[in-house]
Amino acid sequence: MADKIDIQLPVRFNPFKHHRNYILSILEGAASDDIISLLDTVCNNYIDIYTGMLTPEIIIKEVADTLKSNQAFHFEDFCSWIASKKGYQLVKLEDQSEWVIRKGDDIERYIHIHPTRTGTFTIRLKGSSLKTIYMLKTSFTGDDETVLVDNVNRIRRKIGLSPVKKLDKNKGILKCYESFFNCPIRNQT
Repeated sequence: MADKIDIQLPVRFNPFKHHRNYILSILEGAASDDIISLLDTVCNNYIDIYTGMLTPEIIIKEVADTLKSNQAFHFEDFCSWIASKKGYQLVKLEDQSEWVIRKGDDIERYIHIHPTRTGTFTIRLKGSSLKTIYMLKTSFTGDDETVLVDNVNRIRRKIGLSPVKKLDKNKGILKCYESFFNCPIRNQT
């Protein structure tokens, strides 16, 4: 499993929730039990995931540099800057990816960042489907056998999600699996 990233204060950024390459590095070689402990941070609603090449450390540095150049890095300045735009701001980074900056609930991590929902290098996927495909990837080998309904439902029960009746190639779990892993699925039942 990849090393955990040290997110510098005062930034809150969850790369396991919002950074595809980081997630892939975590899933590579991880045991399914290791992944289960990380799933709590992944809600069941839609999640925006950055798919570009900037590392989490570079993203955080670029956001911090942008805030500093706008005199909005320190808490009071940040709060004023955020309040001036209905509670959030948008920042574009060097790769042209777009990020939402808003005030976090934690006073020590008041700069909360995540990718925009329709920005460059962003995919939007359902959290419950993401949880399912993460567990499938760490529990089974071979893509064709991985996405069988029985395997999907075994995983979903294990992580507290409702079973599915069928898998549709154009939506839900299969679409999520294909788009997240860039992996076409040939057979499923």
